[in-house]
Amino acid sequence: MLERSGELEIGFLLVPSFPLVCLSLALDALRHANDYVGYSRYRYRTYSIDGGVVKASNRLDIQAGSEIGGDATPAMMFVCAGTNFPPEDATHAKTQAWLRRLARTGVPLGGISAGSYLLAKAGLLDGYTCALHWYDVSVFKETFPEIEVTDQLYYIDRDRLTCSGGTAVIDMMLRIIGEDLGNDIASKTAEMMQVERVRSSVDRQASASLYKAKARSAPLAKAIEAMEANLDAPLSMIEMAQHIGLTRRQLHRLFRQYTDATPTDFYRDLRLRHARSLLHGTPAKIIDVATATGFGSHSHFTKVYRERFGISPLKDRHSDL
Repeated sequence: MLERSGELEIGFLLVPSFPLVCLSLALDALRHANDYVGYSRYRYRTYSIDGGVVKASNRLDIQAGSEIGGDATPAMMFVCAGTNFPPEDATHAKTQAWLRRLARTGVPLGGISAGSYLLAKAGLLDGYTCALHWYDVSVFKETFPEIEVTDQLYYIDRDRLTCSGGTAVIDMMLRIIGEDLGNDIASKTAEMMQVERVRSSVDRQASASLYKAKARSAPLAKAIEAMEANLDAPLSMIEMAQHIGLTRRQLHRLFRQYTDATPTDFYRDLRLRHARSLLHGTPAKIIDVATATGFGSHSHFTKVYRERFGISPLKDRHSDL
């Protein structure tokens, strides 16, 4: 995706009310990578529609480095926009035309947090799968029903790189750095940024399936908390229903309504995500991880793990940067 030698410019288009933390984390990852590789591999530049000051979501004024337009052709361009922004403030014809020109010249385009909205509005996500912050998913799907949205932390689909925002920016940048400069440089960058575990693109946004669901329904929150407290010895659905004072059918309807999953599938996904955390964060044997998350055998655990993450537990553990 990136040229193999020379200095590369990574651009960031700042949309009013953009999340400053996302920009800062991305720039720091590139800066540390430069330090470790021993030369200026990445040059970064911020852009705005007029080259002037852009107010971040925390109300801090940030002076952009350049105005959009002209003949500038960065190696990669990210649109950085915050959740719940007014779409009419971020869909100027000038911005859309510039992004389309970059796409025509082969520049990989990225969306950070709600930046995917701008790419979609410019017609640059047609036929692609994208990630964006869970807060904006429902509005995005209503506006662009033909575009596939994932709840993963970030998603790289050919020359489109989209990210849910927040600390997931670090994970995406480390993926880019690793593919460009090698995993050793990416690992050193992660260590400098105090990243305990580099999450991959298969990791999902927690709020998309957990925190958001808990906030919508008190009985659902109680059921999920019971699941979280019994990951090693899973409750039956009858036990779960009795725990929250519902029938098994009512429990099924509750999960379908708020999570679009059956209680059994939701529970299994919780256990598998916990298993993945144990694999990457502890030296426990795979069979012990399986036992700690309620899977009775190594073979069954490996089967369902591969179905969920597309990789075996053993290979996933060794895929850490």
